[in-house]
Amino acid sequence: MDKLHFTLPTEVFAERGCVAKHAKRWILGKKALIVMGKTSARLSGALDDICACLDARQIAYSTYDGISANPDCEQVYAGVALAKANGCDFIVAAGGGSVIDAAKCIAWVAANDIPKAAFFDGVPGTDALLPLAAIPLTCGTGSEVTQYAIITDHQAKTKKNVSSAAFFPKVALLDAHYLTSLPKEVLCDTALDALSHAIEGIYSLKADPLSRALAETAIGVLIQELVRLAHGVFTNLAQLHYGAMLAGMVIAQTGTGLVHAMGYPLTYYKRMPHGRANGVLLAGYLTFMQPSCPALTERILKAAGLTMPEELGALVDTLLDTQGCARPTPTEEELERFVVDPLRLEVVQRYRTLPSPEEVKDLYRMGF
Repeated sequence: MDKLHFTLPTEVFAERGCVAKHAKRWILGKKALIVMGKTSARLSGALDDICACLDARQIAYSTYDGISANPDCEQVYAGVALAKANGCDFIVAAGGGSVIDAAKCIAWVAANDIPKAAFFDGVPGTDALLPLAAIPLTCGTGSEVTQYAIITDHQAKTKKNVSSAAFFPKVALLDAHYLTSLPKEVLCDTALDALSHAIEGIYSLKADPLSRALAETAIGVLIQELVRLAHGVFTNLAQLHYGAMLAGMVIAQTGTGLVHAMGYPLTYYKRMPHGRANGVLLAGYLTFMQPSCPALTERILKAAGLTMPEELGALVDTLLDTQGCARPTPTEEELERFVVDPLRLEVVQRYRTLPSPEEVKDLYRMGF
């Protein structure tokens, strides 16, 4: 190994009851803003556990449940206003990747008074954040161990990455018991997102032996549980949580690539959940990358216990069919629009193999 650079400043706890057991580690100030969606923090029991810990230590808190599946600036700034109005000095994010991403931006904007008009202007750099603890309630984005926040830009009609080295949460707490209340289709969608992170991370020019080793482990863990889920067999939720976290650690080093760039139009225009949009593209992506990166493709397939990309496509199809996950097919007119924005994204331009517009259309077609 000639070169290695690996950064992960987040302290991770993964076990049943970790929120209560490690309260001293995630209570990071005198008044918390608990950021969440409308239902998952309540249904999972995570909110009750958080509040019980804060109450026991006489730590004041406010709650903000205004985060949707694809958060935008309006939701971020509503959270900022609440944090400031209530004098909150640290953030607890309890939810999926969208909640954790939005919480990162709330912590950043609240600490730095970023005007809304400048929100998407460049990289935040190393601006200070309100301290942030993340409690993931899905098994997909790995946002609890990354420096990224994906926020919808309605003007550009896409999702954008707002990132900074300061965006890593201080503490991440993974309790797989919280996943038991998740609908199966959400479990499926988020696990496919994690799988796409691991696969894209292996192909990245920024990958190194350590990140690839983590990615291969994540692929093996996730595929095993996705096969179980596809066939209605008991699914090990702790393993899905673990695989998603590993895949998050991978993209914290490598970033994502073509699959994510192509998935964003499916999410924005076709309303497909982010992970599902990525999942339907994965087999075609492997097929596209195989001629130029045969050794890396072989490593991915071996880690997954597969011999060819088509087998991954068949697994995704079975998985989505058994969970009743809709896949609205883009029209040819829509594909003409979809090929433009992904090819403009910087994440694709720095990638290993750049497809032509017609090849992008073919990748979309293969997914449907």
